[in-house]
Amino acid sequence: MTSITQTSKSGGAPRRRMAASDRRLAILEAARAAFAEGGFHQTSLDAVAEQAGVSKALIYEHFDSKRELYLAMLEMHTDELVERVSAAVSAADQPEERLHAGLDAFFTFVEERRGAWRIMFRNPGDPDVAVYMERLRDGVAAAVAALMSEEAKRAFPDAPERERIIEMVAQQLVGAMQSLADWWDLHREIPRKQVIQGAMDFVWSGQERLSRGVRWPA
Repeated sequence: MTSITQTSKSGGAPRRRMAASDRRLAILEAARAAFAEGGFHQTSLDAVAEQAGVSKALIYEHFDSKRELYLAMLEMHTDELVERVSAAVSAADQPEERLHAGLDAFFTFVEERRGAWRIMFRNPGDPDVAVYMERLRDGVAAAVAALMSEEAKRAFPDAPERERIIEMVAQQLVGAMQSLADWWDLHREIPRKQVIQGAMDFVWSGQERLSRGVRWPA
């Protein structure tokens, strides 16, 4: 939608009104900050409106209720994180590079969207959050599985349980990185590069051996 201009009352230069899509995005970003600070039940639409610098009536032009705004905010950040990780993994060539790129995309999101991260990962009791958490875990795990699949085919060409191996490792990786991100949120003085180094130390050694077909002798 094309933005609309209007002349200011003081007779100065015309002011450009924000396009509806940009206004909606600004409201969603304000909702992220407000909900991260006060939680869903304690945060009012008045607080979101104040954070966004708009009227509550304008929020209702875009969202029918606080719940709808909350869910739209969750969906926006869930999609963003999955897209970031998937794009980073797809753009790299070698297994080690893909793993590093995926971890970098993941922890960059955590660093840049700390408010969204806290809402998504620190509210497991909220049924709406649980739905998006499941989508998020499945999406990131799928990106991890894609990262592993080529090497796994070479390492286990005839193994009927190959896909199950990939699925289990992907779920373990997602859970471990979630825990590390939670820990990092409490130690924000640690630079992202150091966090990724620790993650690579933990993950790459095991995954590199697994990619060569080396498994624990049960």
